[in-house]
Amino acid sequence: MEYRRYTKYSLLALGLLVGACEDVDRIDQKELLSKVDGLTSPQEIVAAIGPADDIDRDGALEQWRYMTNEKDVCFMVAGKVALRMVC
Repeated sequence: MEYRRYTKYSLLALGLLVGACEDVDRIDQKELLSKVDGLTSPQEIVAAIGPADDIDRDGALEQWRYMTNEKDVCFMVAGKVALRMVC
């Protein structure tokens, strides 16, 4: 019986730790947007804020998603042009 209680509490503590650390690596949305303000090429965006957290490809189009501490920021990329869009 005692072993079950410790296992249950250990799993609960692990879940709380993982949940608390989720946003640690995420950049501030306003900071990210200020770094890409006026940039329109994929190369400039990657140089300013690094590679996207998630990339969806559909033929020649790519949707880049950057996860921030608030809302995600997305770009539609086609060739040498990148435009900010709603995720």
